[in-house]
Amino acid sequence: MLCSVLVRRLKPGKTYEDFRNAWIPDVGFGIPTRVVNARALDDPSEIISIGFVDTPAADLPELYKRVADSEAHRHERTSHVIEATILRGMYEILDDDDLS
Repeated sequence: MLCSVLVRRLKPGKTYEDFRNAWIPDVGFGIPTRVVNARALDDPSEIISIGFVDTPAADLPELYKRVADSEAHRHERTSHVIEATILRGMYEILDDDDLS
């Protein structure tokens, strides 16, 4: 399983709702994918997106190719609300601990 992490800063005057409306994909990725979006408690213009993608890393090039057109359209929409991407990374999940 893979984990994507993006930290973004919204443009001045833009809200989480603006981001959400631009960010939501037109179609799914075709594989099990869960994304959590959250807003920083101390800065409402900072949004973190953490995605969990159930695919091996070796399959990413094919996935990227398959979703390229719809992702390009989505990134165009989000470019109107995102000022900067502070962090962008794809990680392999090594452990998943429940610390309840």
